[in-house]
Amino acid sequence: MRRITPADYAWENDWHLEIYTITFVRGLDERETLRRFGVVDANIHVVDDGEVAERMGVNEGCCDMVLVTRAGGWTVAFEYGGWEGTRRETLRELTRDGGEAVSVMRHNYAASHDFKHATDGRIRTAFRPQTPQERWGSHPDALNEDMRELGLDPEPADEFQYLSGRVPAALALASRISGVLFTPALLDAPLPGGVITDRAPNDPPRGDPLAAHALRAFDRKLAEAIDHASPGLQRRAAVAEARRQCALAGVADHPVLAAALASAEQGETGPVEHDSPLAELIRRHESELTGHPIDEATGEWLAGPAADPHRSPTDRRNIFALDNPTGMPACPSCRWHHRPGEAEREAIRPRWQAASSVRHALSPDPRRAAYNTHYLLIHPGQLMADRDLAAAVAARLRASST
Repeated sequence: MRRITPADYAWENDWHLEIYTITFVRGLDERETLRRFGVVDANIHVVDDGEVAERMGVNEGCCDMVLVTRAGGWTVAFEYGGWEGTRRETLRELTRDGGEAVSVMRHNYAASHDFKHATDGRIRTAFRPQTPQERWGSHPDALNEDMRELGLDPEPADEFQYLSGRVPAALALASRISGVLFTPALLDAPLPGGVITDRAPNDPPRGDPLAAHALRAFDRKLAEAIDHASPGLQRRAAVAEARRQCALAGVADHPVLAAALASAEQGETGPVEHDSPLAELIRRHESELTGHPIDEATGEWLAGPAADPHRSPTDRRNIFALDNPTGMPACPSCRWHHRPGEAEREAIRPRWQAASSVRHALSPDPRRAAYNTHYLLIHPGQLMADRDLAAAVAARLRASST
């Protein structure tokens, strides 16, 4: 068979879906694959585009539905706006008793994608396509030769290598394992699927929950300095870093962000509620960043990306949702909506990142707050990154902890 390359997935860079997961499964038919994803027998049925769009609207652009088809002797599971196929617990179910599965997730909102290859109930090789030098699993180096050939250098000269646009390469790697070339045409016809209601339960937490945090991979000294700081110092460091990012993004005086940071400083922390002003602000930045519209009346997403695969000639998209019983449009504001270009995204991204860091600063766990807010400080190639400042922050934390 011809060796599949990223060029075979060149279409992926321009695909309209911002979030999706493809899981190739060997050894299971379509129905058993759905069962092991957590779709109960009574819910398995042929799913059309309208039902997918409705489900994504209910879940604010995410989805708990999986569709399946057969290709090349494997079952291919597809999730619009979902990532169940990346879970360790799900992959264990799909591959127990000698099976095999490989999943690829694209998640453009978080700019964090995922690749996992599992056999016989265990993760064999896993990595994020943007940082292929950070691999884990029972055989983390098993795919190194193919990875290198596909532009996913597993041993780069720059230990802080950060790659963008590598989802096609990750898909090509999955296709080399499975021998199946995925194309959007596989989704053209209605497919069997269903809503996941009986997913495999999460494994109980083991060890340090932040042990695999990306901050530790990029700057272990800063991570260790945070680890040894007192909870109060961790919180102050998180708030200070979130303030710095707000200043860089030009939103330091935004009343919502200022009020949230003042609350964090006073110890008034906790999960950010969905209907809070901060959560609404973050959703609006995400809407500007992705082009997915929000109903001005409710502050909620109008429709998920799968609901609108068509664009106008001027690159503005008609946003719609369908009422299944009537088949009529049912969105509060059906109009052409602008899809931002790359330059616009880069201009918007710092505001979204700063607001997200403010949310992180409010985490009930001060250590997690410090880890998450400081990640952008050491993230290569980002506006917020400053390696010298990261070293200075680590030094201050160590000095204050002695």
